[in-house]
Amino acid sequence: MKLIQECIYGIRLVKYLANLKKGEIANAGDISKEVGVTIKFTLKILRKLKIKGIIESYRGVTGGYELKKEEVGIYEVIKALQGDLYITNDFKEKAPENEIEQELKKIQEDVIARLKNIKIKKKH
Repeated sequence: MKLIQECIYGIRLVKYLANLKKGEIANAGDISKEVGVTIKFTLKILRKLKIKGIIESYRGVTGGYELKKEEVGIYEVIKALQGDLYITNDFKEKAPENEIEQELKKIQEDVIARLKNIKIKKKH
C-alpha cells in the first residue's frame, strides 16, 4: 500500500484550490507553481480530478479551476488518481486465506477508513 507521487501532488493541488477565496479560480500555471510540478503533470492531475467530479474547470482567457464541492475526502482524491488501495494485489482478486492475511485485510480496511475521514474543506 503505497501512494504514488501523483496522489501527493493531487492532495496538494486540492488543498491549494480549497484555500482560494470565494469566487476565485486558479489557472493551471499558478497551480503548477504552487504544487511544484511541471505544467504537463499538473494538467494530467487536473484532468483526472475533473473526470471524477472533484474539481470544475472553466475555459477561456479568464478560465481556471476550482473545487466542485465544499469538502473533498483525501481517499476520494487518492482513488481518482490511482484507484483503490491494497496492501497486496492478491486482495484485489480473492479473499484472505489465513489469519495473517485476514489481519492484513483488516489493516487495509482501517487505513482506508481513516483516509475517508480526512477532509479538505473550502476556507471561504
